[in-house]
Amino acid sequence: MKGLLRKDYYLIRSVLYIMLLVLAIVGISMSYLTSPWVLTIISTVVLGMITTTTINIDRSSGWRKVSAVLPVSKQTLIDSKYLLYLLLSGTGLLLGILLGAGASLLKTRPDDEGVLIYICISIALAMLSGSLTLPCGFLLGEDKNALVTILVYPLTAAVFIAAVLIIPNQEIACIAVSAVGILLFILSWIIARRWIPSRDLV
Repeated sequence: MKGLLRKDYYLIRSVLYIMLLVLAIVGISMSYLTSPWVLTIISTVVLGMITTTTINIDRSSGWRKVSAVLPVSKQTLIDSKYLLYLLLSGTGLLLGILLGAGASLLKTRPDDEGVLIYICISIALAMLSGSLTLPCGFLLGEDKNALVTILVYPLTAAVFIAAVLIIPNQEIACIAVSAVGILLFILSWIIARRWIPSRDLV
């Protein structure tokens, strides 16, 4: 598992450093136009999406054929992608919180309103989108998976709107959607590691 994660890190490290720099610059700039805590959403979602890039690279580079003859189970390959997604999304969330706090302190009046809501939205977006884009990344081609990625965010927004309509308290609604997102991500992981290995994806 450690070797697989290191392989993916080597694939994305140059892009990762550039993206972190861009997130810091663009995010702090955007925080002056809106709440600084929007940085948590941007960084969590953007960094998490890098994982699907590694799946596409594995397909186009022929890595799947190489991995088929390695002493590594297909379940472990799938686990490594889900774990990478959690690591990148978690790093994005932490980075967003730190940048948001820094941007908030730079304002004349520190803005700490709605921090919990933004964190919950970040977690929910990451978990709900990951529960769909990761298995689709394995099963579908790059173009179809890109379409799924585009559609998953409006779908998540619809879930938030439905939750707010059902639950009047916004914070409780966001926490509930986050909890559902986490459960769906776990369920997606379990189903993916049981079902995807039985298919010929080479």
